[in-house]
Amino acid sequence: MAAVIFLHTFSAFGSLSGISGSDSFMLGVQQAVKFGTIGFFLISGFLMAESLDRRPPLEYLKRRLRVVFAPWLLWFSAFLVLSLTGDVVHGRLRFGSFTSAAHFILNRLHGCLFDSAYWFVPNLIVALCVLLLCRRFLYDVRLGFALLAVSLIYGLDIHTQWFALPSHTEALFGFVFYLWLGAWAARNFRTIEAWVSHIPMWNFVASIAMAGLIAIKEAELLLAAGAPSPLSTLRISNQLYSVLVVLAIFKVRKVAWPKGLNVRASTFGLYLSHTIVLSLLLRVATRTFLMNLADEPWANTRAIALCLGLGGFVITYGCSFALTHWLLERPSLGWVLGRLATSRTRGFPGATGPLCGPEPPEAIRLCKKAGPGLLISNRNTPSSRAEQASLPPSVTIGRSACRSDDKSLWPAGRI
Repeated sequence: MAAVIFLHTFSAFGSLSGISGSDSFMLGVQQAVKFGTIGFFLISGFLMAESLDRRPPLEYLKRRLRVVFAPWLLWFSAFLVLSLTGDVVHGRLRFGSFTSAAHFILNRLHGCLFDSAYWFVPNLIVALCVLLLCRRFLYDVRLGFALLAVSLIYGLDIHTQWFALPSHTEALFGFVFYLWLGAWAARNFRTIEAWVSHIPMWNFVASIAMAGLIAIKEAELLLAAGAPSPLSTLRISNQLYSVLVVLAIFKVRKVAWPKGLNVRASTFGLYLSHTIVLSLLLRVATRTFLMNLADEPWANTRAIALCLGLGGFVITYGCSFALTHWLLERPSLGWVLGRLATSRTRGFPGATGPLCGPEPPEAIRLCKKAGPGLLISNRNTPSSRAEQASLPPSVTIGRSACRSDDKSLWPAGRI
């Protein structure tokens, strides 16, 4: 989630320095964190696989709509209302003509959906529906190859404009393959784990560096050709780059945030709130101390652009985290972040999912710690309290480690 927020804040605040978005430095910084979207789809699919084994597809989909889509709709509506209010205040939206007003509102709706981070949840729900319709063939590699072909066609379309899509945010089926790949990886976890463990880390670093350089070059070529989305996530080079980065993170398996921050419980809230926080910060900054900054010669440097981007990221992430933490501390408001309150809320200590009640005995999973901060469940289940007590200290029993079905859509802070 930090990579996604940094990408958004750097492109927004960094551009205030007057540095062109086509500058090689700007492209390089943004490309470095361009793995976040595909990473979310990959790990969402990984955590989705076990849930589908325990729940009927329709029940699983209904739960996702309640826990994920309903909160998203609330926050997106708030963002849309905020944007329209600004339009009214500044005279851009007038109600003299119903037709013109309706046309303006529809255009603003389209912009708020596809020009912000809020495009992700509808696209994810569509991808989930596609996989549920193909539930019978979910782990068939032939389905995977077909979905991969779709993603690659979208990657080629950036150059050819067959579909004339302005951005990857409107590629309705462009990310289904990565949700499937995550689910397939969960089913074949031990094989993939063994394969990754035998690859030296320097191989991953070299491959990521090479893929990143190729992705930057592809972006420069797209800029030169006048493509509408030169930094599209679905560039073929960036698809490869994203998968390599996720594999490298999986190999490292170390917590990358301070221990005092409960990032795992805050990921969904950070996603939902950071767009509104960023929008408000930009409005304040561009009307006060950063007004006309691009006109100052001393500001037109890469160093200033980097400082603005880093500063914007720290403030945006901090405010979003504080807002999310405040909401999480109030059970009556937890539903706006997808945390459903039920009669089973006596959860295990440290539970972080939207539902924190105790597991039924048949659903308890034996979890092994695959690395610091990463808990992966397997199929073994201790049959008695005595057997549970005999487990080594490194093994964790409990809902907080195993309720992947409640967390399958927000993996970056959940495993």
